[in-house]
Amino acid sequence: MSFSDRMKQYEEPSEFALPTFSPTILRINGHDFSRLAAHPLFDEPFNQNIHDAMLDTCSDLLFKIFPDASVAYTQSDEITLVFPRGLRPLDVRVQILVSRAASFCTAQFYKHLVKSLYPSPLGNRSQDDILGLAHFDAQFFTVSTVEEALNYLAWRCKGDAMKKSVNSLARFLFGEDQIRGETAEELIETMRREYNVVYEKRVPKWAIEGCLVKRELHQHEGTSRTRTTVIERGIREVSTENLKLVTDKYGGDVDFPEPPRLPRPTIPVVVDNNSNSVSAANTTIFGSNVYVFNPSMPAADIQEKVTAIFRQMEANEFGPERYALLFKPGTYNVLFDVGFYTQVAGLGQNPDDVLIEGGVNVPAYWMPNRNATCNFWRAFENFSINASEATNNTTTIAVSQAAPLRRMHIRSSGGLWLFQVDPSTGAGGWASGGYLADSVIDNQVLPGSQQQWLSRNNKYGSWANGVWNMVFVGDLNAPSQDNFPVSPYTTIDRTPIIREKPYLYITSQGQYEVFVPALQSNTQGPSWMNGAFAPGKSIAIDQFFIAHPHTASAASINAALNSGKHIIFTPGIYRLDDTLRVSRANTVILGLGMPSLIPTSGRSAISIADVDGVTLAGLIIDAGASNSPSLIEIGSPSSSADHGPNPTFLYDLTVRTAGHTKNDVGIVINSHNVVGDQLWLWRADHGDGAAWDTNPTKNGVVVNGNNVTIYGLFNEHHREYQTLWNGNGGRLYFYQSEIPYDPPNQESWMSKGGRTNGFASYKVADNVTDHEAWGLGIYSYFRDSPTKLENAIEIPEADGVKLHHLTTVWLTGVPGSEISHIVNGVGDRVYANNPESAMRQTLNDYSGGRK
Repeated sequence: MSFSDRMKQYEEPSEFALPTFSPTILRINGHDFSRLAAHPLFDEPFNQNIHDAMLDTCSDLLFKIFPDASVAYTQSDEITLVFPRGLRPLDVRVQILVSRAASFCTAQFYKHLVKSLYPSPLGNRSQDDILGLAHFDAQFFTVSTVEEALNYLAWRCKGDAMKKSVNSLARFLFGEDQIRGETAEELIETMRREYNVVYEKRVPKWAIEGCLVKRELHQHEGTSRTRTTVIERGIREVSTENLKLVTDKYGGDVDFPEPPRLPRPTIPVVVDNNSNSVSAANTTIFGSNVYVFNPSMPAADIQEKVTAIFRQMEANEFGPERYALLFKPGTYNVLFDVGFYTQVAGLGQNPDDVLIEGGVNVPAYWMPNRNATCNFWRAFENFSINASEATNNTTTIAVSQAAPLRRMHIRSSGGLWLFQVDPSTGAGGWASGGYLADSVIDNQVLPGSQQQWLSRNNKYGSWANGVWNMVFVGDLNAPSQDNFPVSPYTTIDRTPIIREKPYLYITSQGQYEVFVPALQSNTQGPSWMNGAFAPGKSIAIDQFFIAHPHTASAASINAALNSGKHIIFTPGIYRLDDTLRVSRANTVILGLGMPSLIPTSGRSAISIADVDGVTLAGLIIDAGASNSPSLIEIGSPSSSADHGPNPTFLYDLTVRTAGHTKNDVGIVINSHNVVGDQLWLWRADHGDGAAWDTNPTKNGVVVNGNNVTIYGLFNEHHREYQTLWNGNGGRLYFYQSEIPYDPPNQESWMSKGGRTNGFASYKVADNVTDHEAWGLGIYSYFRDSPTKLENAIEIPEADGVKLHHLTTVWLTGVPGSEISHIVNGVGDRVYANNPESAMRQTLNDYSGGRK
């Protein structure tokens, strides 16, 4: 190393760079302003000359040094600038920027202050006695979105500005010693009581809220010119109007073309001077519960982090924690397990771009006998696994509902197991899943004790067995259904309509984007096999509002939606005091790490207008303590548009009514042509407060629209019809439904005006003339009373209503309980575990026109 290079290396660690094009904030802080204000020239605590100098300095910053800033905010001795599109690539060295901002601000402030105090250079007082009494320093940092920049300004105004103005006035009235330890409210009361000073009248508005400085365009003799204007207020709330102050480069009433768009952003990460450290993995725009790993990070450190998360989440069934573990393209020599509320995903454009060489598994250690029937709420997406000898070269995913696997490549030589063996008995632990789509399993899939499963658009070496209800749609080499019900297989050769779920990935240029696959018809097999790129489009990350649970509100999310933004929910719990309203076609709403949305005011969590092509994916929608008529509404009751060329899609949604919450319906689908892909509508049957009267719901889903298609409908424990299908042209592929466990007696669970025992799980309305469903399984466990259900399924007597491969099962229950018939009075009852015919009944086909 040369002498010159050796000297330069000392500078490198301190020359940090900001990420280009990430929303950025410059905060300039004044120091020793109390000393300046104590000068005899300034006999008031809120001096207009000082304030005017601060405003003029803001203008100088906007015009002369930081043209990419959209707005300046000043209060007291502070200035904040917002750069909504970040900084230019040539301007991102932090130390230079900080030094430049602080020195420029100090110089310009004194220039304006001196000019206002001594308008004539021949003034008879010396100017030197105020110079240097105060100075500024500066700090740059990035935020996740422009909406978060607005939140920062609001926080500064509401949380900081008033406190400073109160302290300044109190210091002027009382002195420094008397204000220590007093709150702002206490000081205001002391001023009123002891000094007869009313704070709001004594302090100018600009000292209470601060002021905004904004560029504006104005017309002068036929030409457009730029100037600054002072807005004599701060940011008191998050609103669409205030958001425009941050996002728009110019204010005022003059229409002017939008400035040219900057290049797509590079990876917008928070500055960290060692990006190859696992400690930096959760410092991206997606917040602290999203870990973005790269292959340069030490494998042992990644292993330690993901293992710690599993230990926290293994049995955390109803906890508030949420995580997403994202892997940049590359190979990772790690072996780890995945617990509740954890999403694992690759950031490549194809699954083989990310390889976990070691293994990723879902065990069922936390329940007795390796019982996986409560292994819910986790997800695997868009990466490949090659299991090591430590797990016998086998990948184990022992799950039940709401645990989808998508765009996976399981290379493990031992194949994929969908259950776990109980070592104490050698038998398979119970499992009640599950869902696999758009994936390749090189070797055998072994369901073992897995009771039911939907496999869509997959390819595998072989499929070993089934228990009660295995449905295959568009798989390349699905098993034959000819031996149903002995082999419990239902096989549909092609998937009639699908748009695969959008996914987050990182481009070769290091940009985050969301890929939205194109709509396809009559497909078979995975969309990405042999390195192929599925058709579709990418959306840059700057087109998304990145919601964070501690800062996002219904108002800020709706403002983003109204401005045309897509939404990414980062992991966490979102309590919404208003409905999120999606009114723009082709909006993408995507959850990372199983985020939960909870309405708090008795309204729907999400309402989607009757528009084309909306995506709603990867969310848990939880009922609140106040009853909501529905939790998700797709279209209004008057919806009539044909969305066949561009349907709305619902992917990987849990709609959950846990203990001490309530709602009438989970999802109401009013729009036509909606497609659902892996939906779980669950009234909790266990957990705190789960009981007949303390978490009531009527229906899981009500379908009013025509030509609605659902792949994988899991719908359980509601007090009336689990599924009520009123629209024509409906198509259903795979249905799993446990009817409620907890009717206290038969009288409390009667339909049709008290004439019929129970409510059918799957109800097709009497007016429907066209409907078809494949692979329906309805299960009973009447835990609390000897309740009977007359029919698991009810359909109208119409030739166009057809059902294929129907199953009822008596899991267990109070003696005397039963499902009396499968459909419309046809099929024997199930009422006991022995003999086998008392536990399971099936029908190959049933048509409503059958007499």
